[in-house]
Amino acid sequence: MRSPARFVLTGLATVALLAGCDSTSKKASDAPEDDPALSGALGDQIMVDPELTGQNQANAGVAAASGKIELPPELRSPEAIAAAKGEAAKLAGGVINPAPKPGDGAGVASLVENAATAAQVAEAAKTGKVDCAGKAEYSMKWASSLPEALGVYPRGAVQEAAGTDSDGCRMRVVSFATPVAPEDVIDFYFTRVRAAGYDAKHSLDGKDHVLGGSKGSAAYLIYARKLDNGVTEVDLIASGS
Repeated sequence: MRSPARFVLTGLATVALLAGCDSTSKKASDAPEDDPALSGALGDQIMVDPELTGQNQANAGVAAASGKIELPPELRSPEAIAAAKGEAAKLAGGVINPAPKPGDGAGVASLVENAATAAQVAEAAKTGKVDCAGKAEYSMKWASSLPEALGVYPRGAVQEAAGTDSDGCRMRVVSFATPVAPEDVIDFYFTRVRAAGYDAKHSLDGKDHVLGGSKGSAAYLIYARKLDNGVTEVDLIASGS
């Protein structure tokens, strides 16, 4: 199984270095392999207390097979998808506004825009020369402490989570799966973050939909991709205060 939060944090730590963070700080990829949270995440099935992640009600039964995220049929049924989208609409105040279409010019132009957004997240996460990404700890508890506008999509199945509040750092990285289409996920977060006062840019990085923006010293970055089996995988980064 790919370790999504570890993968994102490693990439973010690299971006943080490019943004000027201390290159001597320990990276998230150096975390000990015997971390209990990581060991649990590598099992055949991830079980998370629904109360731990608030809106997340579909964690039980997430399985990893040959590196793919799988959801049981009952969590991927038309009824389950409609229920998740209905809950999302309620959280968004009754109406979900569509995010702007990704800007034209995929490839280099898109990647440059995404890199700038990621650097903004890394910059917001650091305190002085502290590498906040390198201080992240892996635990499902971080999925329940995301900013309100960036909470896990309703009925999303959390795969892995990491975060830190140490040394003035504030960062959350959460990976989850949902049967809802990536476009619906992006529209939901676009509506929520705009209502909360964040700005938002929507672009494509290959097949990944990317939404990123900031509000003051707080910043976020969301990647949503549709896997070959139809499940949508989401990596969400939130940092700053």
